Formats: sequence, structure tokens, C-alpha cells
Amino acid sequence: MRKGLFLKNIWQIMILYKRRTLLSMLGVLFGILALVAVGHISTAMKRQIKDTLEKFGPNLIIVRAGEMRVTGRGTYQFSTAQTLKLEDVKAIEIAINGVIKAVPLAEVMFPLRYKGTVTQAKLIGTTNKIKELRNLILQEGRFFNKKEEKIGQRKAVIGYKVWKTLLGKKVSFGETILIWRVPCEVIGVLAEKGTDLTGEDLDSVVYLPLKTVMKRFLNVDYLSAILIKMKEDVNIAKVKEEIKKLLRKRHKIGPSEPDDFTVYALEDLTKTKKKGLALVSLLSKMAATISFIIGGLGIFALMLLSVAERYYEIGIRRAVGAKKRDILLQFLGEAIFISFCGGIGGIVLGISVAWIVELIVHLPFVLSPIRFIFALSISLGLGFIAGVYPAYLAASMPPLRALLK
Repeated sequence: MRKGLFLKNIWQIMILYKRRTLLSMLGVLFGILALVAVGHISTAMKRQIKDTLEKFGPNLIIVRAGEMRVTGRGTYQFSTAQTLKLEDVKAIEIAINGVIKAVPLAEVMFPLRYKGTVTQAKLIGTTNKIKELRNLILQEGRFFNKKEEKIGQRKAVIGYKVWKTLLGKKVSFGETILIWRVPCEVIGVLAEKGTDLTGEDLDSVVYLPLKTVMKRFLNVDYLSAILIKMKEDVNIAKVKEEIKKLLRKRHKIGPSEPDDFTVYALEDLTKTKKKGLALVSLLSKMAATISFIIGGLGIFALMLLSVAERYYEIGIRRAVGAKKRDILLQFLGEAIFISFCGGIGGIVLGISVAWIVELIVHLPFVLSPIRFIFALSISLGLGFIAGVYPAYLAASMPPLRALLK
């Protein structure tokens, strides 16, 4: 059959059975969309996990004040505790073998103001060791030094979103912003980072010297967290237990009493994320399977109707010399083409959805040609399976019987 006639027949089917064709194509489209979008987002999140492990290394241990729990959105929250002290940092560095560095954190949310513009950000009081440990990249300016730390000067290094929202991306060095009611000098701007594995927005932060936050803003003597970088050859699980024993002893916690802190490694968070990704992937595959079944049944019913409506056409073609093979390939090709169109639409929409999601949550955008080939193979295979029986019926029909119907 000529290509033009083949496409004309498909167009006539689509016009004649608009709703059924649309339903059939939508079934395939949504199935492919689910596979492509969730597949791309999962790949992007795996890349984020891999990049995070490469940046911080698998040997990062975090000690948080309070007990950790996972929220319904997959982020992490901690109960309030006031027992984690600066002395605990020193004790960990001395008592635990394999510690490269331990960095204290004092964190609090505060409003920021600059010339009538107000925003909210997390204040992180820490030492300048955090720059290397967290692999912070400065877009402009510098980090506070040890002298400024010791004195407790009001020197601020602001995150990308704070810079963009508060200062409008203007050159910001020497500018004074109000954190609550305290004026602080901006000395540096961090490059855009997105969110980390805990769901924390790393661009809505302000880094200040530890003493500045603890004395001027919080007026407390306790910490929010301690970040500990270990040597590569240590047993992380064993070290976590050693830290727990040390802190329980220092905090005078009884044998039957719960911890007033949480010790976890970066790998613990990646395992949790991977479990969540596996569940989402399974659910998306189930949804895609249902969509494919609906789409396949729709194409099957559509092609049966097409055969019933085109008995005379089949009879004429057979009478003028068309072979069974020609009729079979015609109807089978029509079914495959309809499914193929749904597959192409699903791929385009899937990539668009994945791109929007990855843009919003700052995930790396990853394209996988293998996934496109797999998605198209599914749509072509579905069209073949759904169209093979109607095509066989059309090809098997005797010419005389077809003309008389």
C-alpha cells in the first residue's frame, strides 16, 4: 500500500472514531508519561545522591540535638534538646579515633531585612571549617576568618536565594543587612546549591561565626548539630556506636533512658531516599501498566470497529489482487501507528514534566536515550499486540463475503 493511502486510512479512522481513538492514545500516552517522567526524576535523584556522596564522602557523620523523625513529605525533623555542647565537639575530636575534623552548628530561622525588602532564612553559626567540609563554593567575596570567629564579629556569608531576593543580585560586599534587629555586614555570596538529602534549602541560609549566633542572636550555650568528617578506612557503624556511648556518658543518660541526640551517617540518608525512590518507581510502573491495558483494549476495540466498517473496502482490495499479507500489514500498521503517536506524546510530556520538577527542586536534568527507546518499544509492541487479531480477521475474510456485507 502506498504511504499516502496508508496515512489517509489512519486519518479517516481517527476522524470517524474520535473519542475511541483519543481514549486509546491517552492510555498509551499516560503510561509512557509515567514511565518517562518518574524514570527521569528517579535518575536525577540518584545522580543527586551520587554527587552528594562525592562532595562530602561517605564518611560524614552528623550528630543532631534531639530525636530524628521522618515527615510525610520525606524530610527530617528533630525534637528540641539543649544538651549538645561545644565541649562535646572537643571530646569527640579527642576520644574518637579517625576524626579528621568536627564542626559545630548553631541554627535558627530569622527574618532578614534590607531597604524595605524582607525575607526569611536559616542562620547557621559555625566555624570557617564548614567551607571545606560542606564543599561550599563562593560566587563572590570571602568566608569569615578565625579572628572574626574568635571575636564574634557580625560577618555574614549569604546563600544564593538570599542574595537574589534581598539584594537583587547587586554587588553586595560591605552592604549591611538587618538580621532580626542586628546589623550584619555581607562579606560573601555562595553559589547556587539547591536542596540536600534532608530536604534543606541550601540557598536560603546565612553563615555567621558561631559565637555571633550563640551570643548575639540565641543567647544560649548549646548547639544544634555537629558535623564530623572521618578518615576513609574507618568503620562508620562502629564509630557511630562509639559516639553514642561517649555522648550518653557525657550527658549522664541512664541505661533505660532514650538518647537526647541523633547520630547518623550520610549513607543512612541515601538508603532512606533509595527506598523511597524504589516505592515511587513501583507505583509508577503499576499506574503505567493500568494505562497500557486501557490503551491496548481501546486500540483493540477501535480496530475491530474499523474492520467491521470497512468490509466493502477489504472485499474490493482483495478482488483487485491484494493479498492477505497486504490486508494484514495495513490494519496492523494502523494499530501500531496509533499506539506510536500516543508513545511520542507521552515521551514529550514526560520529559516536560520531569524538566519542570527538576527545575523546581534543583535536581540535575538527565536525558536517557535508552529510556526513550524502551518507551517507544513498549508503544510499538502494545500496538502490535492490540492490532494483530483485528488485522488477522480482516486478512482472513473471503473477498465475496466481504463484498456482500
